[in-house]
Amino acid sequence: MPQKRYLIATLFIAGMLLLVAVVQAFKPPREGGVGQDTAVLSLNLDSFETIADLRLEDGWVPRFTSAQDPDQWESWPSEGGFGTSWEPATPFMSDQALALNGPGGRSEVALWHGLEWRHYRFDAPLASARLDPSKHNRLLVTLALGRDRFQTRLLEVPEGRVLWAVDSGPWSRFSWDGKAVLMGLADPSQASRLLLTALPVERDWPESSLAPWNEDGMTGAPRGFAVRLEQLWDDGKDLPGPKLLIPWYTNSRFWMPRRDRLWVSTEGVWTFWRLREGQWHREASGSGVLSAQPPSWMALVAASPDGALRSRSGVDAAEWELAPTNLPPWPAYDAAWLWRKDAPQGALTTWDLRWNEGESPLPKERQRSSLMSAYRAEWRTASNLRPSVRGWLPHGPQVALRELNGVAWVWVGDRVLLVRLVLTERVRKLKGAAD
Repeated sequence: MPQKRYLIATLFIAGMLLLVAVVQAFKPPREGGVGQDTAVLSLNLDSFETIADLRLEDGWVPRFTSAQDPDQWESWPSEGGFGTSWEPATPFMSDQALALNGPGGRSEVALWHGLEWRHYRFDAPLASARLDPSKHNRLLVTLALGRDRFQTRLLEVPEGRVLWAVDSGPWSRFSWDGKAVLMGLADPSQASRLLLTALPVERDWPESSLAPWNEDGMTGAPRGFAVRLEQLWDDGKDLPGPKLLIPWYTNSRFWMPRRDRLWVSTEGVWTFWRLREGQWHREASGSGVLSAQPPSWMALVAASPDGALRSRSGVDAAEWELAPTNLPPWPAYDAAWLWRKDAPQGALTTWDLRWNEGESPLPKERQRSSLMSAYRAEWRTASNLRPSVRGWLPHGPQVALRELNGVAWVWVGDRVLLVRLVLTERVRKLKGAAD
């Protein structure tokens, strides 16, 4: 009888503990409950819904050929960041498209549309590919036609009609608002000069022009700079649209938040350009190191008798306000940072770097490792079937999160999958911050 009473008591205690665990699971973490993100630690293959599955022929890979923007000195990881319009190009575009290079110099962009794959094929390797960040109805590609020969094309999607094609440099990008295309060429006679041009996406091209550097109250162009079209080299003259020639060094950067706004930082001098009446003009300039805090601010660090001063301005005009002195140091500029609209003093990256989060920290990112674990068996199978897989993916499947879109791209070797992320508290907050 004592053994029976002990058994009944043990079962009763176990039942009460189970009841408490169930109740706690539905409470928020601040009230002692279990946060939703803790479940991600045990996610498996069945946790992720497959939206699309693209089988790859041997030799076809989601990689660009010699892709690197002039102000991106280190190669951007193929996994990318949040997928924002100011990041360097990545083969995994939003929740829509995938860029592939294959044998024989062939390439294609596969677009998931209407529950099927649509293929846009090219007879040259892809150096860059981007979707219009606002409507996703334009595809911008830069093709490597040969040694130091490139062409940029703008296509209408899903129709695939080529809207225009221009001989260009090895890169191209949309403005953050998606209303213009920025591209450029290095000056063949002077490595410290870069020629830029901006072409509108939805309107007819303006006439060709060149920034004159003749604004009142500002110094003229650097010595030897072209300020008239006829002074440019032949390829520079052929580049269409409104152009500007800017000094360009190892530490130089530029940002184009709007179709008619351009910020440049080089050698301790910043310049704010505006496109007016078909020509680029300087609106403001000064000393200091400029960096972007997208999507809403520009940041400036300038020397003063009292030490370095930090200021902020909106992206549409050079209207500087001193930053509070109690703010921690800003992180070094990297396109991976997202400065949240709902928290003007906070920033983060998809790799969980944080800056000044405040009282409501975002949950840590856990789905990338769960996806890598869930699809590891498929990567191992592909590795056994194709020796080339181990060369491209030596450590396991490649996962490119697109948390703002609620999806992830998973390359296991012989195929690429588009899967839906689990709707965790982190994903909900990120999507809300981006809206």
